Amino acid sequence: MGYLCRGLTAETEQRRLGAIMFTDIVGYTSLTEADEAAAVTVRDRHRKLVRTLVEQFEGELVEAPGDESLSLFPSALTAVDCALAIQASLRDDRALELRIGIHIGDVLRRGAELIGEGVNLAARLRPLAEPGGICVSDAVWRLVASRAHLRGRLLGATALKNVSEAVEVYAIDTGGASAEVPRRRRLAWVAGIGLALLAGGYALYAANRPAVLAAAALYMPLLTGGSIEQQLGMTTSSDGVRIAYATTGEGPPIVYVLGWATHLDGGLGSPLYDIEGLLPMSSRDHLFVRYDGRGFGLSDRDVNDFSLDARVADLEAVVDALALEQVAIYAVSSGGMTGITYAARHPERVTRLVLASTNASFPWMTDDKRITWERTLDLFESDWENPSVANLMVDLLSPQKDGVTRSIISEFLRRSGDGPAMAGYFRAYIDMDVREDARRISVPTLVVHARDDPAVPLEGGRDLAALIPGARFEIVDGFHGEGIGSTAATRARILEFFK
Repeated sequence: MGYLCRGLTAETEQRRLGAIMFTDIVGYTSLTEADEAAAVTVRDRHRKLVRTLVEQFEGELVEAPGDESLSLFPSALTAVDCALAIQASLRDDRALELRIGIHIGDVLRRGAELIGEGVNLAARLRPLAEPGGICVSDAVWRLVASRAHLRGRLLGATALKNVSEAVEVYAIDTGGASAEVPRRRRLAWVAGIGLALLAGGYALYAANRPAVLAAAALYMPLLTGGSIEQQLGMTTSSDGVRIAYATTGEGPPIVYVLGWATHLDGGLGSPLYDIEGLLPMSSRDHLFVRYDGRGFGLSDRDVNDFSLDARVADLEAVVDALALEQVAIYAVSSGGMTGITYAARHPERVTRLVLASTNASFPWMTDDKRITWERTLDLFESDWENPSVANLMVDLLSPQKDGVTRSIISEFLRRSGDGPAMAGYFRAYIDMDVREDARRISVPTLVVHARDDPAVPLEGGRDLAALIPGARFEIVDGFHGEGIGSTAATRARILEFFK
């Protein structure tokens, strides 16, 4: 059995050990006969989802005809984890159900083909899976069985077509503690957590702990009220887009600039506002100003313009609405470019500037990385409601977080904005370059960056600090979240700079 392999010429020949994953769409033939247009839509969704997730799990996709896909992974574990992510993203999607088969073995790339008994065996395993299920060979199971997050069930020795010996086949459990709970049930679960525990429902809670606690963290502030009172307001940007803003505390003003994935009414404990205590600390001695960027939260959602000029205009509108003559700017992550340009254009209004885990341009954005980004943004646009799609962003921002925290961030991302807004925001962002604006900054500036930031590499922060005259540069341990101020030490440095 051979399949075309992208990117290989007729002269190329390689032999390697790899984990082979086959997927196909359940009921695709019947759907094609009943509604050809719907079948094409389902097929395209399948290919887009698989392509994006396979790349996220270090795999390579080989395009196969019709409703199939064939992928190659460096290890059995990455293949199984990718399969679990795919099935989890489709858990409540009855329009697209997949069967997945995985085997590990020797494969030969000859020219543009992928050949080998391992390819044939993986293809034969796939029909054994239930709709929404995963079947693996004993060779795969022996390599992953010790992993705590995996459970499997032996189906027995099975004779497979064109395979000389019977193969022990295992079905991987696609449910369990990592399963996402449907969104319509989460609010009811939050209100009923205490009752469920008292009534003996601990097993239900334990099985879905990440999703339940994520719902609790996000919805409880709405039910019980937050510990900090905020004042909400609305203003209008120069192009007519309405922008929501909020203030807490009293004192010299600090404006927090992010611009995406925010929701002022989403609970004061939300991960992109509180950042493990930043909100109360910042509000203690300052008027702390936050706002929902265009397309997100309480601001106007139906927006197409996410350009730098539009984002700066939103910040200008918020500062003007509050009649603030001078402000300190605390710009983080992708909001950094907005803060840089605002400070360059309005030096008389900015007292101090903190730029955390951000950059002025994208020298590391190679053609291959741009293609991967574009595919991911296409998936955001079409399938943002799938939990695994939002989790792609969580993996980038917070790869080290535990399951509960990841679920909190994933749910908040989905609630704060829709897929087209996410895609539009980042398509504009990756084309921005504010290096000239950075060179024009004349206010005291602190650049903070995390040493192991996967979203914005350390070189981005180093290059930015070198552009700004007299800027102070500090490196903190950790990832993206630590760089924007999620640890007590980083918070203290930032707030000390604002004094």
